[in-house]
Amino acid sequence: MVHKIIAISGSDSPLSSNLRLLHYLKLHCADVFQIQLLSINQLPFLSAENAEKYQADLDYVRNVLHEADGVIIATSEINYSVPANIKNLIDWCSLDPSTLQHKPIMLLGASTGRLGTVRAQQHLRQILTSPGINACITHETECLVGNAPDKFSPDGQLIDSETKKILHNLCAEFHSLIQNN
Repeated sequence: MVHKIIAISGSDSPLSSNLRLLHYLKLHCADVFQIQLLSINQLPFLSAENAEKYQADLDYVRNVLHEADGVIIATSEINYSVPANIKNLIDWCSLDPSTLQHKPIMLLGASTGRLGTVRAQQHLRQILTSPGINACITHETECLVGNAPDKFSPDGQLIDSETKKILHNLCAEFHSLIQNN
């Protein structure tokens, strides 16, 4: 069975290492995951005024996430934390707790620093396991791609064998999490 997965990147830039990781997964995990990339940069910041004005967009995003078997979040790290667009998406989803409640979520991330996205992923774990969200997150394998530009070829292909191995293990854990959910 192929699982329907929604993938979110902290950056939509074609040069984004996180987006490149998601493209790698989409290509190399097609036998297990049908991955749909979801752009979240168009979402307004959470406020009562924006809820009415952008209701159709918000309903679309929530429905897509609700119907997915799982979610992959590829986060960058900004000032030791999660990018605002990812946090904003989660905040909107928390207004309807069923959107992400018990949803299997795979975390990964890449950055130019040597520690990868360790702090951003730590914050994401705290946010996603809060009572208003209560998601099921991969935890045995962490994909914290540091020095990301060195891990990709000039044309954007993942070339680092260690990162590929980690992604393979992470996807196996994610698949198991979905199967047991």
